[in-house]
Amino acid sequence: MAFSQSVVRSQAPAKCGICETDRPIKWKCIDCSKLLCNHCKEKVHPQFQNAKDHQVVNIKDVGRPPTVVEININKQYNTELHAIGFMSYCKDDSLWISSGAGKILQRVKPDGTKLTILSSYNMMTYGISVTQSNNLLISTGETSLKQISSNTGTLTDSVYNMSPLHPIAVHITSDNKVLVACVQGIGNIHVVDEVSDHGRQRVVVLGQGGDIINIYTGDTEINKDIPFIPADIATTPRDNVILDDVMTDTLHILNNAGLLMTYYKTSDINIMFPLSLAFSPTGQLYIGCSKSAGRTTKNAKIYEVTISGC
Repeated sequence: MAFSQSVVRSQAPAKCGICETDRPIKWKCIDCSKLLCNHCKEKVHPQFQNAKDHQVVNIKDVGRPPTVVEININKQYNTELHAIGFMSYCKDDSLWISSGAGKILQRVKPDGTKLTILSSYNMMTYGISVTQSNNLLISTGETSLKQISSNTGTLTDSVYNMSPLHPIAVHITSDNKVLVACVQGIGNIHVVDEVSDHGRQRVVVLGQGGDIINIYTGDTEINKDIPFIPADIATTPRDNVILDDVMTDTLHILNNAGLLMTYYKTSDINIMFPLSLAFSPTGQLYIGCSKSAGRTTKNAKIYEVTISGC
């Protein structure tokens, strides 16, 4: 009688391509073709040559189909500003828009294909954000945030005083917490972190405890000849992140760990110089733009678009 014997074959667990230990594998560097443990991803791989330009992805994302983003323009609005440097959406479907250094702050409401100006203020702004009570918080470069009442339109000092620091950015979280970025002086202000080589900037992703999760410095192809200069940042309904790269007319779409999912060239649909972003509660994206270089006319545009896939 013949007997068959089953042979049990076990597969050795994958090891880190750097330390070759049995630490759990969580990452893969697409450029190095190496699997990485969390220790080597954080401590060792960043020391590799040109590591800042490498694409490191979660192994759960390896093999997934590429993200396809579609954008369709619903409406286009002309303004009387030279640039839409900051933009924030209100509960009553109006928008706060600011030219930043142009010292014009307006509350406008879309009316068909036109914008109706509800109120206007002459002030420098470094950042704006609408509270859950529909009031506007404004960073003006002073030590206190200003506030505009949605009911009366009155401009007052808010309760947020950062003295001796100067707030330069303000954000309201979904659970109504006020986040403020400050500097010691207002002589040299940047919206995002800037590094030394040719004006290239970066986006730093921080965890709840303040630890650095990831640093994104742009795409190696998009920003090969033109530095990465993100002007604004917005979170999508799917908890991904959109950065508008104003000098390349590109939206970079990152996951919530700060890794590039895909990008979209707004110039493909004739949206040029995207400068500010704001989502409505229904998921419509508003893109505020700057005028082209060399033009003196004040007709910066705002686009209402539908974005899908991210």
